[in-house]
Amino acid sequence: MINEPYGQHWKGHKGFRAIEGSGVYNHRFGGQEWNVPKCQLCGEDLHQILCFDLKDDRLSELRTSKLEELPLISCLNCSTVWEPQLFQLNPTTKNVTVLSQNDKGKWIQDEEDKIPVPLPYTKFKLINMLGEDIPVNEDAYYDAFDLFGREYICRVLGAPLYVENPNDISCPTCNHDMQYVSSITHDFEVDLVSVVDLFLGEMIIYFYFCKECLTLKTEVQGT
Repeated sequence: MINEPYGQHWKGHKGFRAIEGSGVYNHRFGGQEWNVPKCQLCGEDLHQILCFDLKDDRLSELRTSKLEELPLISCLNCSTVWEPQLFQLNPTTKNVTVLSQNDKGKWIQDEEDKIPVPLPYTKFKLINMLGEDIPVNEDAYYDAFDLFGREYICRVLGAPLYVENPNDISCPTCNHDMQYVSSITHDFEVDLVSVVDLFLGEMIIYFYFCKECLTLKTEVQGT
């Protein structure tokens, strides 16, 4: 079931901001501990954007005995990110396999504007969402959008803050429901990550995960 983007149904859904800083768990931005494949359009290695330590009890709903950490993967240097992508995670080898990239734009970032691969590494931590991050009504919904990408780069669990409801969140591989993991945006001239100049444009990247078959899915909505 997909809840509406805002309303009282989100009250009590505990979510987190992921921000730069050290914590107890090994949450991190950038690096390349996972063996990522080449992007099928631009030929660059895919970006390991964030990686969440599943030993953190706050992420227990994402936990599976098959996986100790959950990487968020996408290419940020071409138009493959604009369409849904599917990746298979292999925790034994730490290999990521592309299952599908359905690019239609055929656009590649200019060389001088490309985001580095791999992304520079820095530690991240989770903090509880603030009241104004939770879209319990229409006003709160727009207030949350004003803060997202301006005060912090990443939402984890809780309300996804959809621009519009996705059509389907079932896993294309095994048909189980996928779990919403995280959403990422950075469309303002603020330094939310100290180690890289990261500008994603007017879009939010949503990440979903299937615990049954370890499939990771990305979708984008324009803001």
